[in-house]
Amino acid sequence: MARSEDPVHFARNASLTAGLLAGMALALQPAPVGAAEGDFLKGETVHFLVGYSPGGGYDTYARMLAPHFEKRTGATVVVENRPGGGGTTALNQLFRAKPDGLTMQMLNGESAIIAQLTKQPGVAYDMGKVSLYGRVLEEPHFMIVNPKFPDSLRELIASGKKIKFSAGSRTDNLGDYAAVTCEALKINCQIITGYKGSKEAGLAVMNGEADALTISETSAINYSKGGRTKIVVTIARKRSAERPDIPTVYEMFQLSPEGKWWFDFRLGIKAIGRVVVGTPGIPQDRLQTLQRVWREILTDPAVIAEGAKTKHDVEYEAPDKLNVRDLLERLPADKLREVNEVILKKFS
Repeated sequence: MARSEDPVHFARNASLTAGLLAGMALALQPAPVGAAEGDFLKGETVHFLVGYSPGGGYDTYARMLAPHFEKRTGATVVVENRPGGGGTTALNQLFRAKPDGLTMQMLNGESAIIAQLTKQPGVAYDMGKVSLYGRVLEEPHFMIVNPKFPDSLRELIASGKKIKFSAGSRTDNLGDYAAVTCEALKINCQIITGYKGSKEAGLAVMNGEADALTISETSAINYSKGGRTKIVVTIARKRSAERPDIPTVYEMFQLSPEGKWWFDFRLGIKAIGRVVVGTPGIPQDRLQTLQRVWREILTDPAVIAEGAKTKHDVEYEAPDKLNVRDLLERLPADKLREVNEVILKKFS
């Protein structure tokens, strides 16, 4: 009998072939985190920085998401609140941390970019270099006013009254939104800073100390409950799913090219939203693992449902869609000077 027809030899070859095919199939399966690519996380302590005090929105998101990161990686996550400078203190610390993937931050990406563009004191980071893991949420902004004012921003502007906006600082997502809105719509306004956070700024509008506030959707809806304030316009490209009855600035006004530029500029930065970031210079294999972990967390239906229960929505966007470097570098020098003038000095 020829060798190729030997039953023992045939069985041995078949067994070997099956083993090779099984091995190839296994090799083609995506490796779970905790296998070779994720071993650097297992058993480690990961520091999750929040640039604000406990109890706020960013702190709540970090504490909601941390257990899901632990479950997927085998790491222990410690949420650390490092308030100061509107998030700058924590981001500076992140920027100086070892590039080992063991320090991350729940970041107000909008505020970080505005602070860098306007060269705020204390900024020692470069948002163009931080590692992006994924956007958690981009919220629309509303403008709210004291209940005694008209129901629409168009009517309020037509009255000619000077509108006093409350804000913590000129670059805290309250002050800069107000400045851009006033500049784009040529509103007679004044921006009053010094309020300790959005809650205090909101109370100022409710009690008549200030007239208006530009603020995120969740806070605006909360502050308008019971008629304590009125929402008069949506500062976004599309209407809010929560308040679809409130038109956008693009719908309410026939914007001039200059006015449209101001809103487009600010809303381009808004697209960064609430974002999870890491230290610059993380090795590529570790960066890819971290990005994958966060993609899995932020697209998990269970996580999304958990956030929805407490009005902490999750709407993932991939890192490669967040064009941070373009936002930082696209402005010509003369336009950058104008942005600084409007945000930092005008409407005082």
